[in-house]
Amino acid sequence: MCNKPFISFGVPAWIAIWSAATISVSGMTVADLQKQLAGGEKVTVIDVRSPSLFAQGHVPGAINIPASLCSQKKLPPLGKVVICGEGLGRDATDNAAAALAAKPGITVEILVGGFAAWENEHSPTTRKRGMEPEALNYITYAQLKAAKVEDLVLIDLRKEPLQQRESVTGSAAPARQPLTDLSQEFPGARLAKSAFDLSQSRQNLAGGSASPPVLVLIDSGDGTAQAMARTLKANGMNRYVILAGGELILARHGQAGLQRSSSGSRLLNQNPASNGTKN
Repeated sequence: MCNKPFISFGVPAWIAIWSAATISVSGMTVADLQKQLAGGEKVTVIDVRSPSLFAQGHVPGAINIPASLCSQKKLPPLGKVVICGEGLGRDATDNAAAALAAKPGITVEILVGGFAAWENEHSPTTRKRGMEPEALNYITYAQLKAAKVEDLVLIDLRKEPLQQRESVTGSAAPARQPLTDLSQEFPGARLAKSAFDLSQSRQNLAGGSASPPVLVLIDSGDGTAQAMARTLKANGMNRYVILAGGELILARHGQAGLQRSSSGSRLLNQNPASNGTKN
């Protein structure tokens, strides 16, 4: 008798989740979505980002269903649906799209590059004009490890550590630690030293795909990534993220810990605000 609730509810729920996860969803480019909307075609855009990001700006006419709620949401037969995620290599857009595609009367495509790509094409949004508080895009070590490497280009802005001088007692200075090998830490990811080497042409930036890759800015925790992000934004490029913690978090493989500095010890974790950066 005690096992009946588990048999009645647990198994069907597990099957539903498994079925949604196995559904394949195709992609739609920004240009195609622009054309269909301009032509008056019946398309429902569902934005699966957080409500706070949706409120800052979204595709006009889009509705907001956060990715984590898509499997639970009851929807009428909407017909053609285009899913819009962040497009920054750190969201659950694929799972959200599969969950919606499993619902009756709905066919789903994913907007390639997400809202970041939509803005990159200077498409209309509901974002307010004028001065806004600075908001930079960050990604944690765990999110970066889980992202699809084919969608990323790692921009290595790190500086080699300076050799420490001998101490006043004449003892040998500790050996400097080499920078983390990005090719080993993120196998298969493309690497570059400058975002502008990639952005000389849209073809180079896109790598031949329908949407440019996400630029992952990695520095030594000295603010270089933030400065580069501001430059990219000024040039209309929104598909970037800053690795929170930079080389410090790479050296610890994502683990929080105490980092020694000349001013003492400080706690290192993946929260940008706690590492001297502003989000």
